Amino acid sequence: MKKILLLLLSFAAFYQATPQVSFYQHEKINIPLTKIPEISISNNGKFLAYSTLEGRVIVWDIKASRQIYDIGFHQKEVTSLKFDQQNEYLVASGNDEIISVWDMYSGTKTQDIEVGIKVKCQSISPDNHLLVVSGMAKELLLFDFPSLNKRGELKSGHKKKGILFCAFNSNGDQIVSVGEDNKMIFWNPNNLSIIRETNISPNTLNGSGIEVTDVKLSSDSKIICVAFQETILAKGGNKMIFKYNLAFYDWNTGKLLQVIENNACPINTMDFTPDKKFVVTNNSTLRETKLSFWNVQNGLVDQNYSFDELYKISKLAISNDGSWLAVGMNDSYPNAVVQIFELSGIDGFERFDYSNQLEQSQGSNMGSSIRLTTPKEPLINIGEKRKMAVMYLDAVGAPEDVAKSASYLLESKLGNSSKLILVERNQIDQVLDEMKYQMSGMTASDAVKVGKQLNAHFVLIGSLNKLGNLLIITTKVVNVETGQIEGSREVECSNATIEDISQMVMMLAPTITVF
Repeated sequence: MKKILLLLLSFAAFYQATPQVSFYQHEKINIPLTKIPEISISNNGKFLAYSTLEGRVIVWDIKASRQIYDIGFHQKEVTSLKFDQQNEYLVASGNDEIISVWDMYSGTKTQDIEVGIKVKCQSISPDNHLLVVSGMAKELLLFDFPSLNKRGELKSGHKKKGILFCAFNSNGDQIVSVGEDNKMIFWNPNNLSIIRETNISPNTLNGSGIEVTDVKLSSDSKIICVAFQETILAKGGNKMIFKYNLAFYDWNTGKLLQVIENNACPINTMDFTPDKKFVVTNNSTLRETKLSFWNVQNGLVDQNYSFDELYKISKLAISNDGSWLAVGMNDSYPNAVVQIFELSGIDGFERFDYSNQLEQSQGSNMGSSIRLTTPKEPLINIGEKRKMAVMYLDAVGAPEDVAKSASYLLESKLGNSSKLILVERNQIDQVLDEMKYQMSGMTASDAVKVGKQLNAHFVLIGSLNKLGNLLIITTKVVNVETGQIEGSREVECSNATIEDISQMVMMLAPTITVF
C-alpha cells in the first residue's frame, strides 16, 4: 500500500506540474491556389519556412510578421526543409531530386547538388558538419555540410525503396532511419556501418498490418515517435478495421516503450513539444478540424484546439523554445493557409539541452518531467568571488553512490561559476576527519563549524530523495559568517530514472549561483 501511495503521489506531482497550453493567433498567411507540403521553424524560433506544390519556398521573420524571402529555385514540390544548428542556413530538397543550401541573412543560394532521388527527409549533425538525406531509395546519402561534398552512402539495411525519416542523435555519432519496410535502423556515420536494427511492429490487434505514416524525434534525441496506421480485416471479411496510433521507441536500445492509441484520423503530421510532455497530432474528424495534445505520460488527450475552418491540416511544426506553433492547412479550392500561434505553457528545449556542458545521459527518459519547485533567482549573484565547500548530498531512499555522483555533478557545474571558488575535495575530507564529522547528515550548525575550518564563505548541504519514481534534489546554502541559511533551491523529476539526474543538476545549478 505504501508503494502504491508513493506512485500516486509521484503521478500527482507530474499532473500538477503539467501546465495548460494557451494559444494566441500571431499570424494567418493566405496562399492562393496551392498546398503546403512542408513547414520548418529555425532552432532559435526566428525564422519560419514553408513550401508549396510548385517548388516555392517562403521564409518569414516570425516575430516581425513579415516575409523576408520568396525562393523560386526548385521546379517541383519541396518536401523537406531544414534549418542548420546555427540558424544561418536553410536546406531545401524534394521531388526535383536537388538539394539547395540558402544563406538566411542574404537570401542567396550558396550550394546545390543533384542527388538522383526524390528526397523525403534530411538532418544536419549537431556540429553542423554533416547532412544526411533519405527518400525514394534503399540507401541514405551522407554529405559534408554546407559544401555538399558527398561523404558516402548508408546501404544494405533497408530492403524497400522509401526511407521516410532520418536524423542524427545529440552527439552526432549515430543516425537513425525509418523506412516503408517498417525497419528502424541505427547507423554509424563514421564508418557507414549498421549498429543495429529494430522491426516496427507495435501491433495492438492480432494479425494486423502496420504502415508508418510519420516519424519525429524528441528534441534531446532520446525518444523516436512513430505514427502508424494499423489495419485488419473484420470478422466476416466484409470490412476493414483501421486504427491510428503512436509508438515510442528508445534511441539507445531500440525498444518499444509505449503505444498511444485511437487518434481519430491518419496521423499525416505530428511533432513533439520540446519538453517531451506532449505529442501534437492532426486529430481531425469529418465535422471538426483539430489538433490534439497527447500527454506522453498517461496516453490521453490533455487538450484540443479546434479551428473555425474545415481545412485539412497538412503540416505542423513546434519551435525548440516552445513559443511557436505553425500549421499548414488546405481547403478544397485549393487554397492554403499557414497559421502561426504563440504558445505558453510549454518549456523550451534549452532548459534541457546540456550537451555542451555534460555528456547526454543514456537512459530512455520516457515522459520524464523536470521542474523547479523553488524560485529561479540565484542565491549568490552579487559581489566578488567567494569560497564555497560542497558537501555530499544525503541519500534518502536512493543508493549512496547515486547521491554521491549527483554531488560530483553539482560540484562540477558550480565550479564554472563567476562568483564562486570551490574548496578542494581532499581539503574537505581532511577537515572532516580531524573534526570527526560525516560528510552527509550535516546540519546548518555543523556546516558553519566545518566552513570556518576551511575558511569558506558558504557551505552547500542537501539531499537526493527518491519517492517511487519521483526524484527530488534539495540544496541549502549556509552563510558561514552569519550562521544563517541564505536560502534553499529544489528541483524534482517525475517518472524519473537515475539517468535524469544530470539534467536535474543542470537546471538546479543556475538557481544557486550565476555563471
